[in-house]
Amino acid sequence: MSESNANRRWPKPISILTKISFITGGIYILISLTLPILLIIYPTIVKHIVFMNFLKTGTNFTQPEAFGVDRVFNFYLDVEPTVRLGIWHYRSPLVQDQSYTTDEEYFQKHIESTSSKIPIIIYFHGNAFDRSLFNRRGMCKKLREELKYDVFTFDYRGFGDSTGEPTEEGLIRDARYVYDWLHNISNGQRKIYIWGQSLGSSVACQLAARLSDDESKSLAGIVMEAAFINIHQALQTHYLSLLFRWQPWFSSLTEKALRINKLGFQTRGHLSSVNCPCVLLHADDDYTVPYFHGKQLLQAGLAARDDHKQKKKLLHFTIDMISYHGAGYGHSLIYRAPNLIPTLKRVIFDEDL
Repeated sequence: MSESNANRRWPKPISILTKISFITGGIYILISLTLPILLIIYPTIVKHIVFMNFLKTGTNFTQPEAFGVDRVFNFYLDVEPTVRLGIWHYRSPLVQDQSYTTDEEYFQKHIESTSSKIPIIIYFHGNAFDRSLFNRRGMCKKLREELKYDVFTFDYRGFGDSTGEPTEEGLIRDARYVYDWLHNISNGQRKIYIWGQSLGSSVACQLAARLSDDESKSLAGIVMEAAFINIHQALQTHYLSLLFRWQPWFSSLTEKALRINKLGFQTRGHLSSVNCPCVLLHADDDYTVPYFHGKQLLQAGLAARDDHKQKKKLLHFTIDMISYHGAGYGHSLIYRAPNLIPTLKRVIFDEDL
């Protein structure tokens, strides 16, 4: 070893850790000072945090087979002059493929003329990204293959390749439009279930509540996966909020910003107006929407059910909860549960077709 190498001083690990700690602490203090100012000056920032629709896969949704899914048809529906929704239809294995040249011909051969014995599931995904995300594809494929139902999933306005800008009311209108379109094209002869995951659970719950007021429409049931009480509670309990929730400004400023942006997503409040069977799915290792959200929704649903019985209204409403403990499913992987569909068949879905 040369003399220069022998005399070289290497940085001490403690001094490096100290510098990293100071830098990390400085960044945290800067964010803690900047974030409340941004929420005051630009309250619309909370809308981007809630929807996160700016996160996109940047893929070609017109070719679902590129994502490893077969027998999936991509099409679009115009909800409003400036809102066009991208939709995927996972065809039931009970439906024989037929040739077609236009979307209308496809609808006639694969939806309109399909047996009324084959139910439909509309899947509402959570925030961020789009209908091609791996866990969303996984759940839709599982529902189609194991239930043999037709499954439809779509991107809300502003998500994926759907046009427009997301708002809470806008997402509900999108959901209602897709439901009405499927109800009408099947002449109201086929059972329709709705399935929501995370943010999509709140969308599904609000749709179910609104349909309860329409005597000409009905739902066969609703499944709410990783549902939250309301969006303010969801922000307060998200694992990333651990950095800020203890600060006095966090709760009040986020609540005010949500109110300004007309974002409530009051799942618990709307649950009391649902008039169909409901099932909650939640994993106890979900740190995005903690498990207690599901438990509180269950208690609210049971109280609503008892109240309905006394007042003799909304008598089709029932509620159950399927919990997963220590299974590693977290927020998005419940589709991997091996007994998910058999369990749901005993609770809400039809037996094998």
